[in-house]
Amino acid sequence: MPITLNEALNFTLKWEGGFTNDKDDPGGPTNKGIIQSVYNRFRRRKGLNIQTVKNISDSEVLEIYEKDYWNPVRAKYLKAPLALVMFDTAVNFGPSGAISRLQRALNLKVTGSWTKEISDIIHTCDAGDIALKICKLRIARRYSRVKEDDTQSKFLKGWLNRDNDLANEVKKMINMKIMNLDDDISEDLLDENFTDDELFELESYDLR
Repeated sequence: MPITLNEALNFTLKWEGGFTNDKDDPGGPTNKGIIQSVYNRFRRRKGLNIQTVKNISDSEVLEIYEKDYWNPVRAKYLKAPLALVMFDTAVNFGPSGAISRLQRALNLKVTGSWTKEISDIIHTCDAGDIALKICKLRIARRYSRVKEDDTQSKFLKGWLNRDNDLANEVKKMINMKIMNLDDDISEDLLDENFTDDELFELESYDLR
C-alpha cells in the first residue's frame, strides 16, 4: 500500500527541524531540511529574488520536497516502507544517492538514475527487505563520513538515531519487532559489511 508525501514528510520533518547554520555542516544554512543552494535553485526557477532559507514558506517547503525529492525517486508508485525510505534518503543524500543505494540493495548496476532494470523488478521485490538494506547502507555511510572527516563526529549520534527510527518505521509497516531507540544502534542493522570501494561508488552519487 502506498503512502502520501504528507505522511512521509511527517517522519522527515521530525528529524530535519528548523533553521540551522552549523560551520561544520557542508550543506550550510538549512531550514526544514532544505539547504540554501536548493532553495536558491527553486527561487530562480520561479523567477523570484534569492533570499535566506530562514524565510522559506511552508508552501515552498512542500513544493520543493515534492518536485526535488518525492517525484525523482518515484515514491508515490512504491510500497509504503520503500517509499518512505527512498524519500527520506533522497532528502539526506540527494535523489541520485537514494537511487544508487536502491540499485545496490537490488543487486543492480549502480548508475544513480532510475533505469528500466529497476522498473522491471521494483514491484515484485520484498519492499520491506530492500528498505532495511538501504537503512544499512545509510548507516555505513555515516561511519565512513566520520572516518573521512572527524569534524562530522558530532553529528553521528543524531544521524544514527534517525536511521534507527527510520528502520523502526519500516518494521512497524511490515509487522516486525522494533528495537529500543535508547540503544546506540540496532545490532540487526550492523550485520552486513560493505567494502570501501562499494561505499565510495555510492557516495559519488550523493548530493554535494
